[in-house]
Amino acid sequence: MPEKYKKEVEEILEQAGVPPGRAVAPRRRPSFWQLILVYAGKAVGGRTWAITPGRVMIAAVVVLLLALVLRAGPAMGLVGLLLFIVAYAMFFMRPGNRAEKRWRGRAVEEEDDAGWWDRIRGR
Repeated sequence: MPEKYKKEVEEILEQAGVPPGRAVAPRRRPSFWQLILVYAGKAVGGRTWAITPGRVMIAAVVVLLLALVLRAGPAMGLVGLLLFIVAYAMFFMRPGNRAEKRWRGRAVEEEDDAGWWDRIRGR
């Protein structure tokens, strides 16, 4: 019975244009360091001069590591901690979905966009 299936698979591969005896190699799983590089690239990527939460978070980690390696003292560690808190706050203060709100087929009027202070106070 298994020979029957094997023969059918070979026929299908021949019809698809794949040479006989050549199997498709399975994809290799990326290593841990490759995954780190991919995720760091996504966090840093985007517009060149945009300040994103990912970039601020990476800067905070770099400052904290430098404070540990250089034994720069508590001042540099505090700067790193403050950057980390700012990045965390930036993550939650991102503007949400700006899709038009509709009810029963009609657009719902929204309040005018408030200033940045009102948005902080509202969070």
